[in-house]
Amino acid sequence: MPDKDLNRVESVFHAVLELPPDERDEYLERACYGDALLRAEVSSLISAFDSREGFIEEPALNLGLRILSTSAEQLMSGKTIGPYHVISRLGKGGMGEVYLAEDTRLGRKVALKFLSQEFVGDNWAKRQLVKEAQAVAMLDHPNICPVYGIEETQDHIFIVMQYVEGETLADLIRKRALGSDQIVPLARQIVGALAEAHAHGIIHRDIKPKNIMVTPSGHVKVLDFGLAKSVHQKKLLETVEDSISHLSQTGLVPGTVAYMSPEQLRGERLDYQSDIFTVGIVLYEMVSGTNPYAKKSVADIISSILTESPKPLTSVAPNSPKGIEAIVHRCLMKPRMQRYQSTNEMLLDFDNLDRSASFPKFSSYLTMRAGALLAAVLVFVVTTSILYSRWNRKLYRVAILPMVCEGIPDEACAGPGIQQAIAARMMQRSDFLVTTSDKPPRLNGPNAATAQTIGRQMGVDAVLFGKIFNRGNSLILQTKLESTTGLSRLSENEYVLPSQAVPLLEEISIRLAFYPQVPPSEEEKKTFVALAAIQNRNPEAVEFYRRGLYYWNKRDRDNVQRAIGLFEQAIDHDPVYALAYSGLADCYVVMSSVAYGTLSTKDAMDRATAAAKKALEIDPNLAEAHTSIGVVQMKYNWNWREAEKSFKRALELKPDYPAAHYWYSSLLGVTDRESEALAESEKARELDPLSPLYTTNLGRAYYRLRDYERAINFLNQALEERPDNRSAMYVLAHAYIQKARYSEAIDVLEKISAVNKWYAAAPLGYVYAKVGRTDEARRILTEMETLPKSENLPAQERAIIYIGLDDKDSAFYWLEKSYEDRFASIIALTSEPIFDGLRPDPRFAILAHKLNLTP
Repeated sequence: MPDKDLNRVESVFHAVLELPPDERDEYLERACYGDALLRAEVSSLISAFDSREGFIEEPALNLGLRILSTSAEQLMSGKTIGPYHVISRLGKGGMGEVYLAEDTRLGRKVALKFLSQEFVGDNWAKRQLVKEAQAVAMLDHPNICPVYGIEETQDHIFIVMQYVEGETLADLIRKRALGSDQIVPLARQIVGALAEAHAHGIIHRDIKPKNIMVTPSGHVKVLDFGLAKSVHQKKLLETVEDSISHLSQTGLVPGTVAYMSPEQLRGERLDYQSDIFTVGIVLYEMVSGTNPYAKKSVADIISSILTESPKPLTSVAPNSPKGIEAIVHRCLMKPRMQRYQSTNEMLLDFDNLDRSASFPKFSSYLTMRAGALLAAVLVFVVTTSILYSRWNRKLYRVAILPMVCEGIPDEACAGPGIQQAIAARMMQRSDFLVTTSDKPPRLNGPNAATAQTIGRQMGVDAVLFGKIFNRGNSLILQTKLESTTGLSRLSENEYVLPSQAVPLLEEISIRLAFYPQVPPSEEEKKTFVALAAIQNRNPEAVEFYRRGLYYWNKRDRDNVQRAIGLFEQAIDHDPVYALAYSGLADCYVVMSSVAYGTLSTKDAMDRATAAAKKALEIDPNLAEAHTSIGVVQMKYNWNWREAEKSFKRALELKPDYPAAHYWYSSLLGVTDRESEALAESEKARELDPLSPLYTTNLGRAYYRLRDYERAINFLNQALEERPDNRSAMYVLAHAYIQKARYSEAIDVLEKISAVNKWYAAAPLGYVYAKVGRTDEARRILTEMETLPKSENLPAQERAIIYIGLDDKDSAFYWLEKSYEDRFASIIALTSEPIFDGLRPDPRFAILAHKLNLTP
């Protein structure tokens, strides 16, 4: 057939495939009017396309293109193209062929994906190859096969990719080579790869076992983004005509039929839920060995996907990992809104799976109490984290208190069993002396138990508190380990009961990170590495992150600096670790404060902004990331509306996240909603009554309400429990100042000054001025002037001393400088009592207006 006629056949064939089946005959009648041969050729191709053997295993688009191909197979083996020496063919698709080659410049093996010879001159086919390269180039994830580049010679256009040794998941399933203990780790990696793609607005649209490689070490690589589609507007992929998207709306549905979502089969516009449905099919096949919609004919497959529910996994694979069926069931819901709304949401459920293959199996009579007990047996690692870094003793004493049940009937409370299980396991170790108590501790209110009080009573070094409560449909065990001598929290975590019968990753990582005096057992090391793999995290990255979190929670200048270094090391080991970026953002937010650092406001906030945005880009459903971006919006952008939106979103995602309540309370206080701020402060402390940060924040809320006596009483009580809580001392001193109890304020501030001179300098200069010690106040101002610029002392610190000296002109001068520097604490202008004396001055209202505050 002449080329001209072939081009016409191809043109009509593509056009027909773009139409719904019921409109094709009418179109053919018009397009082929008077040309019976043309109609016969196109009809023959359509019939071949619809009935071709292997149709359910290949993308429809590839098959259509392959049918059109009339050229002989172009084998490239043995050829040298540029710096690439082609070794052998690895596979062939509709538009392209993949070859193993050697990059002679770098001396490494690579995979080359060529556009088949018959499509080299086809601009549409070239665009598809370029789109695939662009899609993958946007992604940086250990479970996505990376693209090194795209090259074009006179005769060829091809993508240069990483060569992945191993087998496809399809081969492993076919050979029944997947052990039950491999399924969840592999699935977690597959979903993690899709989460990365979705975070960049890319839908894969052709996830199937043939497109997933598994290396001999069990590492997953997701391949073939040839049908990927961007769902973000004005992004990279939208700069190229989205032909595939158009085809999917008009009849030719990209993808592989047996792995399509209902909406994909119906030719509807797709979103992330389509990939989630497909992952459900892949998971089902991994567990059972069969595709849940496998039928004899294509029509039956389509009908099954659209109308039928698969057989329960437990009926076709009785030994499937516990909990996997619930995940698969939710993925395969026909209405997309009933599926997981994001891959990150799906990852959370993987985190809570009972790894029955890795841990002891129990008989079917396991009740909620027994399941909770199983989880608790392994919580023993929580208590091992008491090996506080400065201790040199070989015997560590820990008190394990009863787990308090809140809102759960006594007869259903698993607390006593959990306490006994932890104690029994810990007593097996010779380096711990374990003590238990029968009396449940009081966790809330003014008479709440503290580690210091219990430590004195029981003669221990650390105390493990715990409570069990309902959150939605889940039963939660919350544990907090407090040092009785170091005045710090050693670890804290939450576990879902009874489904999460898994050792606790965070606590194990803390143990490995800080407490080398008692080395972890080999079993504990293996458990840590396995759990890191399940979460698709690099074990070293998790360790660095938990160490950073530990130092961040200590919240002083030296430890915040340590935390930054550790979060950065976590990111070096795992560049898509959203929690580490969020932790980094939280640190940088405070680094321009005299309490924590010496960075300029711009430098600190630019770094915080970049880290918070990266965290949110990686995981749009991470409460910590939304909180971090909200803090930046509040402290640097002074955008109250966006900040509130971020904090509310964080609380939607994680209602019991105390940090979100803490920062939201700050925003409410700044925007003159003090009663709401107090409620949020109380909520943060209620959720974490042992945190010095949230305790101080509640005292600050009383202070900003101008209820100074209540603030003084509350903060003094807090300091009895934690005498080294410098932030509580700082707020207490300010409350004393407002009550004109200047000598007491000076005593407190001089204690702070002995540890961190510049943290206390401004309020100390203010109170010196108030009691007539003006020379000492001016001496502090002089010392501030002689500080090197690298110290970046905030201008506001000078303003506070000038307020004490009643020099309003100088005070407003430095406040204006603080405004120009966008110093974070300037947003407290209208809520901080120390500025009240400036309110009658017209300049106060002008400055407040500049800050978007109500004067």
